[in-house]
Amino acid sequence: MPVPTVTTVADFVELTLREDLGTLLGRWLRQVSPDEVQQGYEATLRVAAPKRVRYWLLDLRRRGTISEDSTQWVLSTFLPRLTPLLGGRVYLAFLMSPAHLSNVDQENGAPLVSDADCHVRLFSDEGMAADWLARRRAHENNA
Repeated sequence: MPVPTVTTVADFVELTLREDLGTLLGRWLRQVSPDEVQQGYEATLRVAAPKRVRYWLLDLRRRGTISEDSTQWVLSTFLPRLTPLLGGRVYLAFLMSPAHLSNVDQENGAPLVSDADCHVRLFSDEGMAADWLARRRAHENNA
């Protein structure tokens, strides 16, 4: 089994590239400033781009909530850049605290963004998030 490649960005995000699964796992390690939000997402893209990894599981539980401006930057500026750089539709599973999601959303993953370029779902269970990414990957491979 290939050894995952781990990259730490300062003291606030750890990125693990699982080439064997075609997945990038990003774990935010603490609450961050707006500048660190952008630095963390840009670092994630730098790790994903060389291998064109389009399946990301991002653990936001320790990061907590971010400002509306940072959220807007992620949705309007960052996400639209991913498809051209990674070569296809990108799938992101955001792992959040259960307090942020309803029981139904915890089981199925709450849709946040779904368009031709990007599909984002919110989860509170890491196993369910990883399973969703695996199903998306299998679906695309069989399409």
